[in-house]
Amino acid sequence: MIQYLKSVDVPESRIILITPPPLYESAWEKECIAQGCKLNRMNLVVGEYAKACLQVGQNCGTDVLDLWTLMQKDSKDFSLYLLDGLHLSPKGNEFLSSHLWPLLEKKTASLPFILPYWRDIGELKGDYSLLENILLGDGDH
Repeated sequence: MIQYLKSVDVPESRIILITPPPLYESAWEKECIAQGCKLNRMNLVVGEYAKACLQVGQNCGTDVLDLWTLMQKDSKDFSLYLLDGLHLSPKGNEFLSSHLWPLLEKKTASLPFILPYWRDIGELKGDYSLLENILLGDGDH
């Protein structure tokens, strides 16, 4: 993935990898049984994927958000972050957002604003020519 992004001129410094979150095995096992199969994932193996993601990030010079470690930090109960033991719940999405947002801000802080801030546009009331003038300027585009 990183090689592809680099091939389309996305520099490593603009890439953020995210490890998988931990797996809450007992909840995921219930989901598996409900689907007629046995437990098909283990948190220990997910941890190996997370380690591999961290290694790729280090080798390629990209930032990595290590959800697997962060969600289990200090032996906290991470089950509330997972809807079914595998997929993020609304709380899990909030957790991800709270850790991802600072990285995004760090990576985008030096970028110029190309479009006006939405509040600067004002209420258009169907006059899209005004929007065109605001976005494209006076015709020199």
